[in-house]
Amino acid sequence: MIPVDIVVPVTDNPGATRRCIDSVLASSNMRPFALVVVVDAAPDRDLTNYLQPLQERGVVTLLVQPSPQGYTAAVNRAFDLHRDRDVVVLDPDAVVVGDWLDRLAQHATERGVGVVATFTSRSGSATYPLPQSDNALPPGQTVATLDALFARANAGIAVAMPAVRGPCLYVRRGCLSMVGVFDASPLGSDFGVEVDFCMRAQSAGVRNLLAADVFVGREGRAATPSREVDELSQRVEGALDRLYPAYAAQKADAANRDPLRPCARRVDLLRLVETQQHILLFVSHPWGGGIRRHMSDLAALVADRCEVLYLEPAAGNTVKLHWPRAGEGFSAYFMLPDELPALAQLLRDIGVERLHFHHVHLLPRAVLDLPSAVGVPYDCTLHDYYAICPQYHLVTAEGRYCGEPDAAGCAACLALRPGQWGLDITQWRGTFGKLLRGADRVIAPSQDVGVRIHRYFADLAIDVWSHPEVEPVPPPHIARVAVLGNLSPEKGLHVVAACAREAREQDLPLVFRLLGSTTEPIPQFPDAPLTIHGQYVDVDLPRIIAAERPDVIMFPAQVPETYAYTLSVALASGLPIVASSLGAFPERLAGHPDSASVPWNAPADVWNRALLAAAGMSGNTKPASVLPPVEVSR
Repeated sequence: MIPVDIVVPVTDNPGATRRCIDSVLASSNMRPFALVVVVDAAPDRDLTNYLQPLQERGVVTLLVQPSPQGYTAAVNRAFDLHRDRDVVVLDPDAVVVGDWLDRLAQHATERGVGVVATFTSRSGSATYPLPQSDNALPPGQTVATLDALFARANAGIAVAMPAVRGPCLYVRRGCLSMVGVFDASPLGSDFGVEVDFCMRAQSAGVRNLLAADVFVGREGRAATPSREVDELSQRVEGALDRLYPAYAAQKADAANRDPLRPCARRVDLLRLVETQQHILLFVSHPWGGGIRRHMSDLAALVADRCEVLYLEPAAGNTVKLHWPRAGEGFSAYFMLPDELPALAQLLRDIGVERLHFHHVHLLPRAVLDLPSAVGVPYDCTLHDYYAICPQYHLVTAEGRYCGEPDAAGCAACLALRPGQWGLDITQWRGTFGKLLRGADRVIAPSQDVGVRIHRYFADLAIDVWSHPEVEPVPPPHIARVAVLGNLSPEKGLHVVAACAREAREQDLPLVFRLLGSTTEPIPQFPDAPLTIHGQYVDVDLPRIIAAERPDVIMFPAQVPETYAYTLSVALASGLPIVASSLGAFPERLAGHPDSASVPWNAPADVWNRALLAAAGMSGNTKPASVLPPVEVSR
């Protein structure tokens, strides 16, 4: 059998490269392979010391580029080494396990296949658990356990894709002979050469596949994309669109169909089936608020021994079953009542042991039949009065407490505001009386709720349990910075925006409040620690400042101010002031005991340092040794 060349192009990060090579050599494949390591220019000394013994033993073929030539040149050199062999291109931070190569090679034997890619954790055609995301490995999982799950859940399954990319690409020699090697020249960059190659292959009638039964790990976490990387990505995508007019439509079609989703969901289900944790299902509406917080708190409390799934309404009679844990992507949809048996069977298959009803708003009535369909016990928590009032809160149309009238009064209310499922008040309470009586536990968060519900269901045992709450952490002291007047670029609009951005990036205890309006949009909360009050009448400004209670007032003008009436108001407030050392500001602030002047063209970190100092929080910012000096006068 002809060996496969496994090519690892090395640029930097020798530690990850060594672990990649170790993983290849430790894997267990029937298919013979040769490991080719291509180093772009002089290799790291430690990496050289690692590779040379392997080369001397014939375990690795080492190719060293005489000068830096980049990824494409390195891969193409390896392509040219053995012109009768298929090639696997493996990114140097990739980690492979088990018989990964055998599974890839099996997909590559399909007729008309040119390139085969894999699932991975990040920076690939198919990422898991979340698509197109920088994923960490799920808790309790390793690359080996995830790969084994993919191999079992999706055995023999591959999905056709318009184009695929790393960290692992199996390239057929016949495809290379037909369309040529990687080519960076049309894109002006190594970025995107795999996609360009796949599109050329597709144009020649060759298929590109994603092997759903192989998972390849990646070392570490992806770096935060820089502006340069984002711009490069956009340029390359634009070039690909021009080179291959069908590319954009094919990408959009693949995104809409999401053909890889079933593959990822099968792995999700297998993980749930095989978990050692107990599995609970919480039933509720899809909104946030107190109910969702309580559900999240409960899930956190039992996280060391239980997995919690949520069931909530999606649209119409469709419900959504999903795994709410951060970083998980599992969700499945069912139309009730028609698909109640399928939902119940799935819950049995994955081992759900208990249901917990938190609310039924927007859910189809058939959800009440779920406990008997699954055959498991259940609990009910009374977050409001849904069991006795179709309006949930004992509320009138005017938003006031209804006083809990008799059945005739409730009927009159429902005549004007029909309740869920079209039930009258007797049917409603009968339905929920049956649900509550069948529960293992009916839980009320306060005595008042228990007493009110008990008036309607006198035979019902109700447990009063306060909601568990994490002890609140005292809020940190935050310096509040006020900026007065309508803000334009010449008045310092861009300075304030930059200061807010820098405060967010450096996690500084600063928030900015513009008492006025802006001449152009700037990022606001939650994207930046900045909010805008809006226009005001001049005579009201002192009262507004008093109500806002800022710690410091900022005047970031970028042109020489001749006077500034707002500065007069600021001086009268007695608050610390930080202003540009430009125009009339230094002159007017000369007698103010708590003022600081900053060069008008100072960067944001200098402004923020001065603001923190003026607010008496200089100890909460970076050490002075790493910050530029501030020209301050007091």
